[in-house]
Amino acid sequence: MARLDRLTERLNLKEFQLRALLDITKAINNNEPKESLLELYGTIIHDELGVNRLLFLENDKEWKCSLALGGEGKLLEMEVAAFMQQHRDIQFIGSEDSKGLGRFDIAIPVFHKEQPLALLLIGDLDDEEQRMSPTVKHLNFFQTITNLIAVALENKRFAARALAQERSRRELELAADMQQMLVPKDLPNDGQVQAAAWYQPHQQVGGDYYDVIRTGPDELLLCVADVSGKGIAAALLMSNFQATLRASAQHSNGALEQLVRELNANVLERARGERFITLFIGRVNLAEGSMEFVNAGHNPPLLALPGKPAMELSDGSIALGMLPELPFVQTGRVGVKGATLLCYTDGLVEQEDAQGNEFGTEPVRRTMELLSNADPRSINEALMATFANHRGSLPYLDDIALLTCRFR
Repeated sequence: MARLDRLTERLNLKEFQLRALLDITKAINNNEPKESLLELYGTIIHDELGVNRLLFLENDKEWKCSLALGGEGKLLEMEVAAFMQQHRDIQFIGSEDSKGLGRFDIAIPVFHKEQPLALLLIGDLDDEEQRMSPTVKHLNFFQTITNLIAVALENKRFAARALAQERSRRELELAADMQQMLVPKDLPNDGQVQAAAWYQPHQQVGGDYYDVIRTGPDELLLCVADVSGKGIAAALLMSNFQATLRASAQHSNGALEQLVRELNANVLERARGERFITLFIGRVNLAEGSMEFVNAGHNPPLLALPGKPAMELSDGSIALGMLPELPFVQTGRVGVKGATLLCYTDGLVEQEDAQGNEFGTEPVRRTMELLSNADPRSINEALMATFANHRGSLPYLDDIALLTCRFR
C-alpha cells in the first residue's frame, strides 16, 4: 500500500508539473505581458509548491528584482553580479547569515550563450506533509520553469528593443526625407551666375547646410554652414537655422554684419550654448560684380580668377552661438566678376586615408586653379573624384557640403 501511495504521489506530481509547464508555455505563446507571466510563475512556486520566500532577479543591463515573495526584495547588485561570475549551476547557499544571499537556501542561475539572464533565490519551503526534502523533490522543476520564464522575458526585451530600433530607424528615414526637401535643388544657372553643390551626410541626417538665395534682380545671398556635432540634434538645429536665415534674407536690408549678429543670437537661443555653427555668408551684387562676406569661424572658401592663384576668404568673426554677443565682426569685400568661388565644410578636408593622412586644402586649391575655366559641376565632380581616391573604402568621418559658384 505504501508503494502504491508513492506511485500515486509521483503521478500527481508529474501531472502537476506537466500542467504547470503547459500553462506557462501557453502564456508565452499568447504573448502575455511580463506582469502576467511573473504572476503565473509566482503562483506555481508559492501556492502550488509551498515556497514562502523567493527573489527572482533579471539582468537588464543591471540586476533588478522582478518578483519578491515573503520578504524584502532588495539585494546589492555587486553581490549578485559577483555570484553569477562564480557560479553557473544550482547552488545551496543557506547559512546563518541573515543578510544578502545568506537569507536564502538555493540559488538557480540562468545563462544563455555565456550571458547571465536571471537568478532565482529560494528560501524556506513549506512541505511538512511530505517526507522527501522539497529541495530535492522540486529542484529540477524549479530550474526548468525558471529557465522558461527567464528566456521568455529576455525575448520580450529583445522584441521591445527591436521595436524601438525600428521606430528610430523610421524616424531617421523621415528626418532624412524632410532634410532632403530642405536641401536646395534648383541653384542659379543663368547668364549671371552658375552654381552646383554636393552634399553627403555622415549619417542619414546631417548638420551641414548650403544655400543660394535670390534677394533681388541683381543680388543674391550665398552661404555654407556647419553645426558642431552630428545626427538628429545637429540636423534639427540646422533646419531651424536655415528657416531663420531664409526669412531674414528676404526682409533684411541692413548691413551683413547686423544679419550675422542676429543669426548669432538665434543660434545661442536655440542651442543654449551646447552647440555652435560655423558659417560663411556672402552677399553678391551681380551688377557690380562684387561680394561682401563674413566668415564666422568657417573653413575659408577659395576664390579663383582664371590664371591666378586662389585666395582664401577669412575675414569675419568667431562661430555663431558661442557667446551672447560677437566680440567682433569684420566684413570682407572682393570682386567676383569672372571668378569661381568654392565653399566647403570641414568634413571634406579632415577626411583621413588608410594611413591617417588628412585630405587637406591643397587638393582643393589645386583643383580650383587647374579648372578655373570649368563649370561648377565639373569642378565638384573632379574634386570629389580626388576625394574618393583619398578616402578609399574608409567611412565618411563627418558630413560634407560643397558649393561652387561661377560668376559672369
